[in-house]
Amino acid sequence: MAFSDRELSAADLTNAQQSWIQCSSRKSCNNLPPGAVTGYEWKDYCPKAFRLIQELDNIDNDDYMMLVCSDETIRKVTSISRPGNMFLFSNDTRFAIKTLRKSEVKILLEMLPAYYSHIKRFRNTVLNKLYGVHVVKPAGCTKTYFVVVANIFKSDLLMHRCYDLKGSLQGRKPEKMQYRDKTLHKEPDLDFLFYLEPMVRQRLLKQIQHDCAFLEAAGIMDYSLMLGLHVKGSPKGCVDSRCSSNGMRGFDVELHQSDLASHRSSLSLYRDSINKCSTGASFPNYEASEMSFGEQWLESNSQTSKFGEELSARGVRILRNGSGNALPCQNFTVIGCYDVLLCFGIVDFFQNYSVIKKIEHAYKSLQFDRKMIAAVNPKIYSSRFQGFISDIFKADESLT
Repeated sequence: MAFSDRELSAADLTNAQQSWIQCSSRKSCNNLPPGAVTGYEWKDYCPKAFRLIQELDNIDNDDYMMLVCSDETIRKVTSISRPGNMFLFSNDTRFAIKTLRKSEVKILLEMLPAYYSHIKRFRNTVLNKLYGVHVVKPAGCTKTYFVVVANIFKSDLLMHRCYDLKGSLQGRKPEKMQYRDKTLHKEPDLDFLFYLEPMVRQRLLKQIQHDCAFLEAAGIMDYSLMLGLHVKGSPKGCVDSRCSSNGMRGFDVELHQSDLASHRSSLSLYRDSINKCSTGASFPNYEASEMSFGEQWLESNSQTSKFGEELSARGVRILRNGSGNALPCQNFTVIGCYDVLLCFGIVDFFQNYSVIKKIEHAYKSLQFDRKMIAAVNPKIYSSRFQGFISDIFKADESLT
């Protein structure tokens, strides 16, 4: 039986939590890579359990430890003042590292057996993979808790836009997180609908339903969909520096006159389907500054790749009419269509509906719609989140 085929045992979840490793000299740290920081305390939570998860993704544990224990990683992790405020990355960009509060570590470890069973059963899960939880305490410093996860954007593709989406506009903090050199935009900046092959969309929504059911059963809320968008054929210079203040990004690419007819024809495929879900949507006259689909529908790679790994789609860029709304399919103008590749995953599932969250819900309910604020119970959160995902991922009826 392969190591990753067996189930977690009680020993896998408890044995690793008994002692700290005091790395006061190189001789006492033979398992650490050359150049690693010494003079710190290090603790692995449930290493056997996380090794099982690593093996599901063919990750060599020795290589993993070499990256996580590097001098640069330890210094960066311990220099972060606010837990969860930013992401760090391993040198090979395979792994993302995020600091956690001690309470979040406790929640993560409590759901670890069920999480392992879930990702083993659903290999196409959209939940972000968790590869390890650690604590480091350099001499004279406080403890830093952190989790190592899969890098959602590990693809070599340039992500032209990145989002952190909860499906709620109300009551969220306005500041935006950084993910490497990218800003994670929130719902007010979401100006795309994504059209998938109907069968792919059906499978994707079904998988997200399974994932959200797991999180709901574990009492988890406040998670996000991290989504990266790569526009096929877009010039490399087309990045956030060219974005206007209202959240519309500069994806404009010149077209030859011979492409205009194809462009208008491609856009017409979406008029009927978009009108079904939108009231008052309008379609402007398209000029030569807009981008065409160019090639026909990208060949679907959903049969060979996991959901969230360069998923082919058609992106319809929209301009909202009136005030913003968490559900984009309300009242908007279509301003462009693109062949896109999407990288995404559900992240930050370390928060339960605690007493603090219940107080936050009561307080923000006095200012906003109580059903639309971020702090709601796991059942409502799951239902709203799935509805939001269904609203931004549409079926491309032209492919049926």
